[in-house]
Amino acid sequence: MGNLKTGNYEGVTWAMAPVSLWGARLNVCVYLVDGLLVDTGPGRFAAEFGSFFKSQSIKQAVITHYHEDHSGNARRLERQGVPVYIHPSSIPICEKKAELPMYRRYFWGRREAFSPLPLPDVLETENVRWQVVETPGHCFDHIALFNPATGAVFTGDLVVTPKTKLVMKTENIPQIMDSLRRLLGYDFGVVYCGHAGPVANGRELVRAKLDYLENLSGQARELHQRGWSLRAINKKIFPGMVPLTVLSGGEWASAHMIRSLIEDDDYSKKDR
Repeated sequence: MGNLKTGNYEGVTWAMAPVSLWGARLNVCVYLVDGLLVDTGPGRFAAEFGSFFKSQSIKQAVITHYHEDHSGNARRLERQGVPVYIHPSSIPICEKKAELPMYRRYFWGRREAFSPLPLPDVLETENVRWQVVETPGHCFDHIALFNPATGAVFTGDLVVTPKTKLVMKTENIPQIMDSLRRLLGYDFGVVYCGHAGPVANGRELVRAKLDYLENLSGQARELHQRGWSLRAINKKIFPGMVPLTVLSGGEWASAHMIRSLIEDDDYSKKDR
């Protein structure tokens, strides 16, 4: 299957493809357990993931959020007769072909329109009753899937790395922090991440990311209260320029983290 690597961890089959472009490199993972496929991978690897799908017994699929690296091959699964589920809020987006910036088309490939079903609060497979945990922040429709019997949780893009240095413009960091806290309320162990792969010490990873964001929030708000501008705060905390910021035309940037930590947090407090 070309660049696709596969394996099994504690009864969960995984398939992983490395993606690289102009110095940026990232793995993307899909998982299969009890006939349930979690995420579909990017269209850039349609042939590789398509071969993997055909080699497995897939009864249902869940997409953790609508971004093209997770939903890129959903249409292919639909053609195979596999029901695909996603958070109800993003169904209208999925029903249209994705209009992507050039760099994302090159990095992830295209995402054709598909017709997902609304994901319920509890999804049943042959042997598991999966709990759907709403975890917005990275994306408004983001969810995690929790298996109470094994303590496994599939987290999409909620965690990825404990020390995030840049995010997409649309991300809401206070929401991500709330989602991490919500997830820590569940008795989970292994985290199956959409990019990092299976993480045995998953609870420690989630806790580490929340601690990092809480500390970052404290730094940013303290400087803001002292009269520093958002630009100055960003330069102080993140002095270097990440190539992806230039490559993406600013869609990915550390500045979005600082803005969100201050402006989105202020807005959320007004609603409390």
